[in-house]
Amino acid sequence: MKKTELKPGTPLTIVFESELNKSKAHYLRASVYDCDDSFVTTSQTSPALQKSFLGRKVLLTYLIHIGARTLRFGFAGLLAELVSDYAMSSGKNTQALLIKRLHRSEPMDFRMYFRIKPPAGSDLSLFWEEKKVGLIDISLGGAQFIYPDAQFFQPGQQVKFKLLIGDGIFDVEGIIRRVGRPRAVRPGKRFQQVSVEFRHWDKKMESSLGKAIMEIERSLLTKGAG
Repeated sequence: MKKTELKPGTPLTIVFESELNKSKAHYLRASVYDCDDSFVTTSQTSPALQKSFLGRKVLLTYLIHIGARTLRFGFAGLLAELVSDYAMSSGKNTQALLIKRLHRSEPMDFRMYFRIKPPAGSDLSLFWEEKKVGLIDISLGGAQFIYPDAQFFQPGQQVKFKLLIGDGIFDVEGIIRRVGRPRAVRPGKRFQQVSVEFRHWDKKMESSLGKAIMEIERSLLTKGAG
């Protein structure tokens, strides 16, 4: 079996194709029961899926360890069947999800697929003009944040940030992509919700941010957050 192939017991992160790269995406957790070249049988997801979700396309991803590196692989699939009495090797029956493979596994790029909301107490933060922004989510490719209306960001505007990752401080250039009102605003407070695309990386920053995102993911998986 190739190192990148699935095997029973592999933890999965599943996201609906229609929600890729959206801050409100629902990341579902499951584990592999069985798999072949055509189908993957998984545990019921957490949060659980109902039959009404069958027929929808999803992206399934998983982490593998190659030497000292941790990489994410994944593939597109179709929610094919919800099995109510799947027979486990232990002899017990349980609920399972049958997913049809649409593509073979390949490396996944955080820039395209994964935005992470830093949890409270995280050592990952973003500053604009020495002021910390309200970070909604972040990926290798950009971030979303809220900021008081005293500064009016505009789509297409070129900006410079400082990104703090642990003890490291990195200069980040970016371009504003979208500006809008956040859904929740404090009484008497006016804020903008801003999406920025990062530009002009250096390898050290990319490596540090990638590791920070991976650690947050591991923490969420451990806690069973969905």
